[in-house]
Amino acid sequence: MSTNAPTGFIGNLTQDQDAKLQQLWDLVLTLLDIQSLQPENGDSADPQRRASLVSANSGTAFTNNLSQALRDNGMSPVEIKTMRDHLNNSSIDDLRSGLLYTAKHDSPDVLLLRFLRARKWDVNKAFGMMLKAIVWRVHEEEVDDKVIANPELAAVTTSQSGDSVSAKAAKDFLDQLRMGKCYMHGTDRLGRPVLVVRVRLHQPSKQSEETLNRFILHTIETARLLLAPPSETVTIIFDMTGFGLSNMEYAPVKFIIKCFEENYPECLGNMLIHNAPWVFSGIWKIIKGWMDPVIVQKVQFTNKVSDLEQFIAPDQIMKELKGKEDWSYSYVEPVPGENSRMADTETRDRIYTDRLRIGEDLLLRTAAWITANQQKDREAIKATTALRAETIESLRQNYWQLDPYVRGRTHLDRVGVIQEGGTIDFYPSPNFRSDVAKSLGVEHFERTQLRV
Repeated sequence: MSTNAPTGFIGNLTQDQDAKLQQLWDLVLTLLDIQSLQPENGDSADPQRRASLVSANSGTAFTNNLSQALRDNGMSPVEIKTMRDHLNNSSIDDLRSGLLYTAKHDSPDVLLLRFLRARKWDVNKAFGMMLKAIVWRVHEEEVDDKVIANPELAAVTTSQSGDSVSAKAAKDFLDQLRMGKCYMHGTDRLGRPVLVVRVRLHQPSKQSEETLNRFILHTIETARLLLAPPSETVTIIFDMTGFGLSNMEYAPVKFIIKCFEENYPECLGNMLIHNAPWVFSGIWKIIKGWMDPVIVQKVQFTNKVSDLEQFIAPDQIMKELKGKEDWSYSYVEPVPGENSRMADTETRDRIYTDRLRIGEDLLLRTAAWITANQQKDREAIKATTALRAETIESLRQNYWQLDPYVRGRTHLDRVGVIQEGGTIDFYPSPNFRSDVAKSLGVEHFERTQLRV
């Protein structure tokens, strides 16, 4: 099948890269205790048996089987100990659900390939990196509960009725959105979503590090929803127009670098540093030293709109950046009731149970796919590949069914970039009314541009 995807991406894997993907999956299957899902006596594992596995898999995820598999794969004792330490407080159930939450609407193959590319196709290193990222997401940052489930409307409520500390944090979070410190709009020439960061709007003393990190994660997680093959990365424009030393703060820069290098690898396509003043040159030397050389290679300095046009079509560069598109950012305020489906826990649990079942089917079919490849059985490879593709598509559809029950609505939902069922429209009509707005009888949303 012909594809425009670069090598190392879905649809364009070399034979060796495909083998590495299978090897990584083999470790993942051992980690997630695939043996407990295998059918008994030739019969498919029924729902009751699957349900009984929950308590059976509530212990530590670092099992003897995993330890042996890591040794067989050539991992050193020191690396294995590090792996055990990462998994000390995680159960197999934690990691099964963590993998599904991390993948979201993505193909799990896409997710695994991100870590393989980030670790230059070293399977052991990719496995360790992926586990660390999942544990970070589930246990350290609690991204799905604290960032995704309670974003903008919850912040409005807290800013108005919370205690003084939480109310200030919520207001500061909303201020980032209202001023448009960074925003998503449109695509580049390769169809990648574009994120613009207006660095001049950052005032270090105006918000806490915790609030800023929450805003950064909120932005990254929202941007991830816009990614789908063949566009698996974003282009970020750091607009340095009007930048001065008073705008500089190193802590959020370090956090962003950590996110892209450790927890959201291979999500960055290009980083365009636009119209940087001379004073930034010294700062860049410091920042560059913190970055992986692979990330540094993705950085381009642009000064004029003609430079930007190498990456983005002229009619899709907004006038703020001296382009031709008559568009400007204006934050659309949350509407009471827009997250009402999140209170329907019965429907949420039903859809999520389906997700677990589909996820288990994928694990079983992946095991069969690996076996078919090991046996070089062409017919079995063809059949298992088709079954996996079907299951991965079911998982994608299931995510978008689950989405309104687990994710609070965002600005991009309200303006129509992210639509019901996972439709993405990078250039929606200004008169767009979401299904939520229609159901609430909202004729128009309030738009806010914070004076800064």
